[in-house]
Amino acid sequence: MYNKLFIVFLLLIATVHSGAQQISFKDTIAAYNTHRIDVNKKGMQVLGGWGVANIAEGGIGYFTARQDQWKDFHAMNAAWGLVNTGIAAMGLHGVRKEMAAQLNSEDAYKRYRATKKLYLINIGLDVVYIGAGAALAAYGANAKSNADLYKGFGASVTVQGVFLLLFDNVMFAAHQRSNSKWFMIMNELRVSNHGVGFTHTF
Repeated sequence: MYNKLFIVFLLLIATVHSGAQQISFKDTIAAYNTHRIDVNKKGMQVLGGWGVANIAEGGIGYFTARQDQWKDFHAMNAAWGLVNTGIAAMGLHGVRKEMAAQLNSEDAYKRYRATKKLYLINIGLDVVYIGAGAALAAYGANAKSNADLYKGFGASVTVQGVFLLLFDNVMFAAHQRSNSKWFMIMNELRVSNHGVGFTHTF
């Protein structure tokens, strides 16, 4: 069951990338910014869905598992699910605020770069999660006490870290697809004595 859920949500993540809008050069800064927000919205929906699935699966697994190791595994999954669902809820709230915000071109571009930087930082943290989970599981294999706890928690942290690593990489890639377009349009915005102008060479 858990493997099936994992595959389903990986496919949902892929839709964030494959469903990205194609923006032509004629589109405005507002369109680029809307695209950025839309990608984040889809990502938070996927993360929230993964979180809810982990809460449900973790709860069912905890009460049906016969071995302590798997009880601990499912309990940790449920805990991660609560955290991820909370992050997704806050992210969607932020999306609604951003949709209502009026940004100039410079601020919109800064938000775009900050978004990519955030996902890169998250990718680094995901690697740490995977390493920490593997270390816990390895420690549990030789622990004289609470071995099941270490192994169960370690396996869960590893699984969650792998999912988040895939998720953050897909999200970064989805935003990175627009990088050349952002660079082009920002490079062609010129400041003159009469304000901001726009130039383009055909």
